[in-house]
Amino acid sequence: MHLPPLYAITDARSAVPLAEQVRRLGEAGFPLVQFRGKPLDAQAQARELRTALEAAEAAGGWPALVVNDRADLAVLAAEAGLPPWGLHLGQGDLPPTEARRLPGLGALHLGTSTHAPAEWEAPDPACDHAGIGPFRATATKGDHAAPVGLDGLRAGAAALRARGVAPIAIGGLTLADAPACFAAGAASLAMVGELQRAADPRELLWRAQLDRWAAQPPLAGGRGVALVGGSGAGKSSLAVALAQRLGLPAVDADREIGPDIPALFRDLGEAGFRAREAETIARCLGAPCVLALGGGAWEDAGTRARVAAAGFTALWLAERPETAWARVGGDPNRPLAAARATFLARYRQRREAWWTAPMVLPLGRPVDALAEALVNYR
Repeated sequence: MHLPPLYAITDARSAVPLAEQVRRLGEAGFPLVQFRGKPLDAQAQARELRTALEAAEAAGGWPALVVNDRADLAVLAAEAGLPPWGLHLGQGDLPPTEARRLPGLGALHLGTSTHAPAEWEAPDPACDHAGIGPFRATATKGDHAAPVGLDGLRAGAAALRARGVAPIAIGGLTLADAPACFAAGAASLAMVGELQRAADPRELLWRAQLDRWAAQPPLAGGRGVALVGGSGAGKSSLAVALAQRLGLPAVDADREIGPDIPALFRDLGEAGFRAREAETIARCLGAPCVLALGGGAWEDAGTRARVAAAGFTALWLAERPETAWARVGGDPNRPLAAARATFLARYRQRREAWWTAPMVLPLGRPVDALAEALVNYR
């Protein structure tokens, strides 16, 4: 499980409605937001959650939403055809393994909170991510456990990672804590108050991304790089900028397939095109390069396995779907970018495959600035 550097959480104490908080965070570039509705009543939470999920679905599944504690609201959303991305359950809530059996929740990403060695050394097997904390006392949760500090975070992160669970630092965190928390092994930092106070949440996210790259370098020396993500994300441009700085060739998989992609789609059908695409990518992996993959290529399990076997580092260029549509919508050379609703729906459908690769959040930065940042942390 790969998470963004900041795990944004809504704050029901704010004067801004929860659904509007989610929308603003998504527009700022946050790919994942936890919907925490306490202390609002269940009806108000359900109303705000539905509004947030409908807006996210219409925006190509951006941001993905995790429901905090309320398995019942997650079930209702799933029954309405709006399943959230995930569900977070505390130690006193329904066990995640039991929640997995509820209608519509079988495919959700489940997380929990851990506060002590017994919990982070034996997390519920249904979870693919878990919080560790509180790091320090926090005003947003009056009944929190004793703070674990940096030593507890380090021990908890190591224990969870050993079990294939992504560790999230939780509890009273600010951006000043990011370097130490990422160095201790946290995959992400949960934030509520710091986001509410931030004049520019996008800048906060960008700085956290740099802090994570400093502690956990995104690129490995001498290895090829495979850029994945949706059409219009900017993969081809980033491949050129990265290749120049890494001293590797830049390769665009679509160009290697052939000069007329629409004609291939028309003649071969999408299934035939995908088979040709997989063969071409396999050939491109013969030597280190910076390889930009087509939007649908990463859905193929064989391609993912071949990229890993070739020793390439896969990175998901996680651009907002609506930003991507603004760049390429209606382009006749992109056969799957003819209609906005279809384009955004494909982004939403492919999101799960892209999420298997570490994400790179462009956040409005020029491609050269993004490439420079990536290569500075090797």
